Amino acid sequence: MIEKINFDILGFHLLEPMAFITNGLITLVCLTGAIHSKKFNLREWNYFFTTFAIASFSGALSHLFWNYWGVYGKIIPWLFGVISSGVLVEAMIKQFHFTNKTVQILRISILVKGTFILLFSFFYWNFLFVAFDTIFSLFIACGIGTLLLYYQHQRKELHYLLVGFLVMLPSAAIFLLKIDLHQWLNREDLSHLFIATGLFFFVLNLPNIAREKT
Repeated sequence: MIEKINFDILGFHLLEPMAFITNGLITLVCLTGAIHSKKFNLREWNYFFTTFAIASFSGALSHLFWNYWGVYGKIIPWLFGVISSGVLVEAMIKQFHFTNKTVQILRISILVKGTFILLFSFFYWNFLFVAFDTIFSLFIACGIGTLLLYYQHQRKELHYLLVGFLVMLPSAAIFLLKIDLHQWLNREDLSHLFIATGLFFFVLNLPNIAREKT
C-alpha cells in the first residue's frame, strides 16, 4: 500500500492533501447540483446533492485531520453518505408510477437498510459497508432503474443519468481492487475523480427531469 502523504501547516500535522482536494471537487459539483435542483423545484434531488455535499466535505476534513480525529472523524461523512444513497433511491422512485402502498414499502425498506448499514459500519469501524451501500444504491437506482425507464417507458431524457452511472462504475473497481497509481493519486483520489465526473452528468440531467415533471 502506498504511504499516505503527511504535511504541516500552521503547526497542524495534516494528512492526505489530495483526498481533501478531490473530495472538495465532489463537494463543488454537489453544491452546483443542489443549487440547480432547487431552481428546478426538484426536492429529492436537492436533498441528494445537499447530503452528498455534506458527506464529501466532512469526508475531506476527516482525511485532512485524521491525526487528530481518527475514526471518529468518519461519523458524519459515513452518516450522510448513507442518507444520500437513500435519498437518491427515493428520487428515482419518484420517476416511476408506483402505488402509494408500494412507495411506503420501498421507503421503509430504504430506512431499514440504511440503519443496518450504519450499525455495521460503526460497530466494525469499516467504510466498506458504506461503500457497498453506495454502489448498490447507484446500481439499483441509476443503473437498473434508469435502464427500465429509458427502454420500457421511453424516458430518453434520462440519458445523462445513465452516462453518469457508467462513468462512476470504475470508481468501485478502483477502490475495491485497491488500485493505487501514485502517492499523489491513490485509490481514493482516483475514485473521487470518477465520482465527481459522474455526478456532473447527474447535474446535466436536472433540466431534462424538470421538463418531464412539468
